[in-house]
Amino acid sequence: MTSALSHGILLSNGSRIVHGSAAKVKDAFVDIPVTLHELHSGHSDTRPAFRGQSGFIEFDTNIRLPRHVHISPYVGGGNVQTLVYERIFVVGGVALVELAGEIYVVPPQTLVTIAPGVPHTWTACPEGVNVSRNTRSEDEHEIISEGKFLMLYEYEETTGFFPTAQTTALKRVEDYVRCDDLESIRIPLLTAQEVESRCWFIKDDQLFQPKEG
Repeated sequence: MTSALSHGILLSNGSRIVHGSAAKVKDAFVDIPVTLHELHSGHSDTRPAFRGQSGFIEFDTNIRLPRHVHISPYVGGGNVQTLVYERIFVVGGVALVELAGEIYVVPPQTLVTIAPGVPHTWTACPEGVNVSRNTRSEDEHEIISEGKFLMLYEYEETTGFFPTAQTTALKRVEDYVRCDDLESIRIPLLTAQEVESRCWFIKDDQLFQPKEG
């Protein structure tokens, strides 16, 4: 699951999710009482090296992005475009992210690195979903969705928004098929019960399957 450079859960589509104890937790200073939660250990010679746009979005359940991928513009006047990594940090609140057709419940303080070409979309988790109960957590403080969350985003390269109905990860820019019916490619409005029955839950380095029925 983890390596010296990367922590957390590696999905089959190449995306990675880091939460809780899956991070590298360390006391870095002898005389300063601060604990670091390292979500990525860095690298020097491999992708991604983030140099695109960055910012934040405040989500609630009324904000449901259409499914999309990210593609770089033509570089240096040439004719080459690339599929782009995206890094999302869920600061607070509980999110829903769809990655290659599967929906995951993302707890606060979680890093999601979306691999190039993976169709994805976000919305807030419905109010009342008890993440702790669904991950059999015994933490002192329960995580219960309030129907909103704050995300920080960062792109590997400068990019735009490319809506798609595709759910299979793209291998090449040429595989991209545009979809202009944006309503059809949003995460549907889900009840708390529907989230529990169809979405994957994340806790540390584990994924918990949707409940049957």
